[in-house]
Amino acid sequence: MRVAPLVALLVSASASPLNPYPAQNLHQPSVGTTLSQLLCNIIPSVNASNVDLLKQDPKFVGEIAKYTCGNNRGIFVLQKEGYENYTYSCSDFPKSWCTNPKACAWQDVLNDNKGQQLVDYINLWFEGMFNSSIEKHPADCTFDAYGSMSCPSVYTKEPWRTAPWVKYINNEPIRGVNIGGLFVLEPWINPGITEWGDDVRDQLTYSQEAKKNTTMERVLKDHWKNWYQPADFQKIKKDMQLNTIRLPLGWWYFAELANISSGDYIVPEEKLTDINHPINQVMKNATEAGLKVIIDLHGAPCSQNGLDNSGNKSMDLNQDNWGDAWLYTKSCMDDTHVVLESMSHWIIEILPTMKVNETVIMLELVNEPWVFDDISLVRDFYFNMLNRIRTKTCTTTCPPGYWDYKTLPLLFHDAFRHFPWTWLLRHYELTNVFMDTHLYHAFNIADVASDSEACDRQKMTITENIACQYDGLLTFKTCTSVPVFVGEWSLAIDNCMGFLNGSPQKPKTRNNWNAGQCRPDDLKARTESLWWDVHYSNFAARQIYTYEQQLGWSFWTFKVDTTAQKDPSSNWWSMSQAFEKQYITVPYGASYLGGCSSLESVPDCYEKNSNVTLSTEDRKQMFRNNLRNMHL
Repeated sequence: MRVAPLVALLVSASASPLNPYPAQNLHQPSVGTTLSQLLCNIIPSVNASNVDLLKQDPKFVGEIAKYTCGNNRGIFVLQKEGYENYTYSCSDFPKSWCTNPKACAWQDVLNDNKGQQLVDYINLWFEGMFNSSIEKHPADCTFDAYGSMSCPSVYTKEPWRTAPWVKYINNEPIRGVNIGGLFVLEPWINPGITEWGDDVRDQLTYSQEAKKNTTMERVLKDHWKNWYQPADFQKIKKDMQLNTIRLPLGWWYFAELANISSGDYIVPEEKLTDINHPINQVMKNATEAGLKVIIDLHGAPCSQNGLDNSGNKSMDLNQDNWGDAWLYTKSCMDDTHVVLESMSHWIIEILPTMKVNETVIMLELVNEPWVFDDISLVRDFYFNMLNRIRTKTCTTTCPPGYWDYKTLPLLFHDAFRHFPWTWLLRHYELTNVFMDTHLYHAFNIADVASDSEACDRQKMTITENIACQYDGLLTFKTCTSVPVFVGEWSLAIDNCMGFLNGSPQKPKTRNNWNAGQCRPDDLKARTESLWWDVHYSNFAARQIYTYEQQLGWSFWTFKVDTTAQKDPSSNWWSMSQAFEKQYITVPYGASYLGGCSSLESVPDCYEKNSNVTLSTEDRKQMFRNNLRNMHL
């Protein structure tokens, strides 16, 4: 048999037969930094100016010890000169850190040091614990939200400060909101548009029925043209002081431009080259309001995730199969390729003819590929599209604007997978490429389950603290892959919003199980409670603060229809309503700097079906396990 030359094996990696992309050059430096260059220190809010006061607080002393000493059997090593040949532990710190070398436990370190010296020793301890862990996993640097990850070899300041669009948004992080439910119907956002059920459950089945019902067709077309008005975009810019919208779009709107069939979907009569096309009208309104736009392929051909938010909800009872048709069927993938090429053509060459040439700041290649799909093939799809778009050329001379095909910022969605991107993006040129992640507390059972008011409150306070712990996860991803943008988040801590998990809601699946958390009277009471007002506001502040340490954020969603607004849960999904309730306030930036300066005290509670108190520690352990699982 013939053997390939060794140098050829070193220089290139083979392509996937399903999603071929140019062979990777193994001499191409990888983006980000290596795991060995990550730093894990105490959060910046603990510093030389306040550590001497904090060390007198039993809560501060006890929680750091509890959540640090529980790692790695409590042992750590310090891979620095002067610390060789020794294994340390929480009861046996380096002798040089204490006055009495024979007694150097955690409390002794606190008693014998102060100010910057004490902060330096805590940082060494955290660094040692993190570097002694098996995986150097982001969850290994949480320490109950006292840990903070960084990579000074790559970023010495927030990555938004060097983003290619930052000068176009007044040198701020992305502060945005999603225009959900406008061009991709979702039953929970648009419950009043039709009678949702088995036969009509998403935009595809709505279109199929509407082709037999002229009233439904007229309702849909009126929805495109009138649900959002210029005043909405002015409110987003002026009242909410946001700089960006994320615009979810379905593939069917670009089918004609891509020379493929739109199938059963109803599409506007206007062409995408016509300023009167409903999508172009939204772009015009956003431009006139001074907003930038992230274009998002929210629904791909054949559905990338089997969810109604793709416009094509799967009825397969085995959720593991959702998204398979998109990923493994050549015609589905081919259609996705040409749709995205057409979307980039629309951005670079068509919109400028309508004086919308300085509005788009990113193109998201697909929203939320299914979490159980082969993530390496999702990566291959991204690389394929990256190559296709980067090698396109303008039909004539490129119109004036922010970007051309070689520079248009592209956004990958992480498919709710975090740790794998550390190695999936190695050895490839990724200029102007960024990562979208969506952080919710409304879908996993460990997030939503609680069947009493007291445990709802416990769940809320822990969730507030987890919002700060996300800093480690997001920084890890930015440092080891590409800068991260939080494209969707909300204030919901349960799945109680009607139709949130789709229509129909039977049979019960992982995501729409009722564990007692949806008690109508208690949900309504939250909207009238000062305690909940304070904690929803705190939850928002912590999320905004954390996400602005990266590229920024986009809340899901701007508004829901008038029928949905009758549901108390809409206050935690509609940014308009969250503003009215003052859960979110302006200005941003400085007003949120204290968002993660301290942790919430978490109360014990009784679950309704138990005579045993679910302690704070029990609940925290559940959430820590969930946080670690998120990082897989």
